[in-house]
Amino acid sequence: MNQPRLSIRKLRIWKQDYLTYRYLWSNIEWAVKKARSQTSNSTPFVLDVGCGNKPYADLFEGCNYKGMDCTTINSLPDIVGDATNIPFESNTIDIVFCTQVIEHITEPKAVIEEFYRVLKPDGFLILTGPFYWPLHEEPFDFYRFTKYGFEHLLKNAGFSTWEIKADGGTWAQIFLSINLQVRSKFLVLIRVLLNLLGAMLDKINYQENSPANYTILAQK
Repeated sequence: MNQPRLSIRKLRIWKQDYLTYRYLWSNIEWAVKKARSQTSNSTPFVLDVGCGNKPYADLFEGCNYKGMDCTTINSLPDIVGDATNIPFESNTIDIVFCTQVIEHITEPKAVIEEFYRVLKPDGFLILTGPFYWPLHEEPFDFYRFTKYGFEHLLKNAGFSTWEIKADGGTWAQIFLSINLQVRSKFLVLIRVLLNLLGAMLDKINYQENSPANYTILAQK
């Protein structure tokens, strides 16, 4: 499933991806707020890896924010570069931000190690990636991750601490997967109902064994 890259953040209850962004965006905002409050630099240097159209740039207002991507096609990077070979010296970046990119990288281990290299001591990595999502941006769609897979990558790269949050629970993921198949514009009311049911069941019977996605805040 190939879709235009995100440009703005605005929740819409009738959209197929509502149950993704309902949880993902709030967890990203939590991670950014915590990282910014704990970084020692009053104007932290932030590198948004795989920045696309920079839909999260507003969260880094007041920072030295730079976006990096491997292409300028459907993307607005300040720097064109490779996430496995970031064009910055070691120990120079306060916050590395990378959302919904890692599944498209052939060598995720090398990327996490590269994030660790460029971060300053005590710097933060904000990372998100899917546990469940249909094929997209084909053929450059390589991986899905459990929370234990993410922990393994972080630990082996040298990160000292991390928090991993599920972006919604199992019910949200179930109804998300159904809604992604409800494509007709004539079925918009069904999509709204499915989104409401997924959010409601997630609230009253929350389980994390099969979330759609994870958000991670890790510190070097």
